[in-house]
Amino acid sequence: MPFVCAAHLFGVIAWLNLNTSDDRHFSWLAESFLQWQLVLLPSSPVSWADTALFEGHHYSPFGPFPAILIMPLIWAGYFHQGALSFVASLAVFYLCFRLAGSFNYSRNEACWFALAFCFATSFIGVAALACSAFFAHVIAVMLLFLAINEYEGRKRLWLIGGLIGLAMATRPPSGLNILFFMSAISVGVGTIQQRAVGLLNLLLPFAVIVGLLGLYNFARFGTPLESGYTYQLNGFGVPYASWNAPGNTAGPALSFSYIPEHLWIFLFGLPSTSAVGTGVLLISPFLFYLFSMRWDLINKLIALNSALVLLTVLAFRSTGFEQVGYRFSLDFLPFVFWLMMRSRLPMNNRFKRLILLALVVDVCLTAFYLSTGVNRRQGDSSNYEALIQ
Repeated sequence: MPFVCAAHLFGVIAWLNLNTSDDRHFSWLAESFLQWQLVLLPSSPVSWADTALFEGHHYSPFGPFPAILIMPLIWAGYFHQGALSFVASLAVFYLCFRLAGSFNYSRNEACWFALAFCFATSFIGVAALACSAFFAHVIAVMLLFLAINEYEGRKRLWLIGGLIGLAMATRPPSGLNILFFMSAISVGVGTIQQRAVGLLNLLLPFAVIVGLLGLYNFARFGTPLESGYTYQLNGFGVPYASWNAPGNTAGPALSFSYIPEHLWIFLFGLPSTSAVGTGVLLISPFLFYLFSMRWDLINKLIALNSALVLLTVLAFRSTGFEQVGYRFSLDFLPFVFWLMMRSRLPMNNRFKRLILLALVVDVCLTAFYLSTGVNRRQGDSSNYEALIQ
């Protein structure tokens, strides 16, 4: 049954992806890179929304890796963001399925885990539409699952470091997951020298990518720590830093003061037409099983790592706006599923029923947000003054 259910749902996802118009943020950035430019070129953009305006030029605040990934397709003229997003979503399903199999779950049980991740969490919302912000989430999740599978497999630390570095070049908070691998090596078996070599193998490729990101940011904004979110504009041309609205707080891009409100939304948020976030235990009730985990040292490190990434995304000024669940949680959610698999949670009928319940709720929420999202995205110039108050 889970295979049949997944096949039908992926059919719907494919249709949605292929019929989603490209907002061109990444294809536009790729075109700039192909012309050896960092500035977004004014080649009839659909909108300057979500770009960063700095010293009269527009830049992309998004991580550059997806744009680099698609450059050959852009050059050849065969790029379709929805098609690539769909392929990456299939890869996420397979990688989750494969990870569960590495813990001796049956094929059927492993498919339940993959079904749960792809269609009973916030992932369904980003997989359904191929806009650039969601596309970045899909790519980052795929990279995180690749890194986790590598750790449970051949453990090539240089490859893990590179994958997490690429995740950071896609979704910066995803790069914080390097902390788990660093801590796991530090407390692992072997001599001090062996652990030092392991850390070097892990961190060298990661540091190279982080260094290149720093140079990329410095060339655009004069500082390696600024990716553009400080100067990001909304759809009305107003900087997010000075815009108070449901889902966004005027102020710096990161602040601890945002955490309490965003944590409440993350845990207890209810569905609404504003779609600023829905509580994680409502959209994924099977996560209640986290309270019955087997807490060995590695599981504790995974949980601590996930908590640190969670606090980071909660400290961002935005909740993520239109979404199913709290989509920024995808920056660590593969690790949560890894935690469940490592604890050998029994895939019993109760667990399956919770997955099915979450699946029904999340599919309905996705349909609701898709049907009402057009009006939200179009906006109305007559409401402009109200929106910026």
